Amino acid sequence: MAPEVSGWSVGMHVQHCCLAMIGVCKTLIDSAPPLPDRRFSLLTTLIFLTGRIPRGRAQAPEQVLPVADVSGDELVALLDESEQLLESVRAARADSWFRHFRFGVLDRDQTLRFIGIHNGHHWRIISDILATEGAGTTPSTEATT
Repeated sequence: MAPEVSGWSVGMHVQHCCLAMIGVCKTLIDSAPPLPDRRFSLLTTLIFLTGRIPRGRAQAPEQVLPVADVSGDELVALLDESEQLLESVRAARADSWFRHFRFGVLDRDQTLRFIGIHNGHHWRIISDILATEGAGTTPSTEATT
């Protein structure tokens, strides 16, 4: 862990990303048309245009908070579940939707974009943690959404 970068370990960031993807994907798959009314949000527009979430600005919802003692086996299982759900979401209806607590209603394609932005945000933090710890390697910055 590198507290000067994040209060979470690398495993906790991975777990958080997986929990978020799983929750978002399940909500999107279970959504029913029609797409709810959406309002313009400057915050959403800026984040989607820049592809970046500022650090330290938001608190993760309780259901996606990681635990400190997550095992490697648990992370692998979460990664597998996330991958399977992402494949299902890619095949979901275009009018599927997810209501984000800050960004409002997102359709399927916007939701997939959000997942990529969110995971990229955490990848950059993970990279900084590893660099601070002197791990000598950093994860790929390619998003897989």
